Amino acid sequence: MLPDQRVLVVDDEPAIRALVAKIIDRAGLPVDTAASGQEAIEKLDQRPYAVLVVDLMMPQIDGYGVIDHLRDHGWRKPAIIVITAGDSSAIRRLDGAMVHSVIRKPFDIEVLSDLVTAAAKSVADDRSAGESGATCQVVSFPRR
Repeated sequence: MLPDQRVLVVDDEPAIRALVAKIIDRAGLPVDTAASGQEAIEKLDQRPYAVLVVDLMMPQIDGYGVIDHLRDHGWRKPAIIVITAGDSSAIRRLDGAMVHSVIRKPFDIEVLSDLVTAAAKSVADDRSAGESGATCQVVSFPRR
């Protein structure tokens, strides 16, 4: 992957944040983490990210707030992958133009790795082609 394919993982749960960061690191992508929506916004203000993996449900500034911040500032948008344990109404509130994929907790490690890699590739392809389109897909796994 290219050096500008940095990923930001935003989750208020330390164990989930560390697991997702490890998955991304093993996929060969550079990764930063943020423990809150506010910290994510500060990091997004400092540098661009190709992919943002964000939990929707966080205290104070939640995942919706982070996504709204990106949209409102009109920056070159990263591919956003949302991780949620919420119901389908939470997913319907998302802006499909901003979100690459949605994956529900509990998630499969390999699937998340593949989604992040595909999202980073789609951002690189879009940037090289000068496009900004995105599609949203929901990945759901049966509970065991």
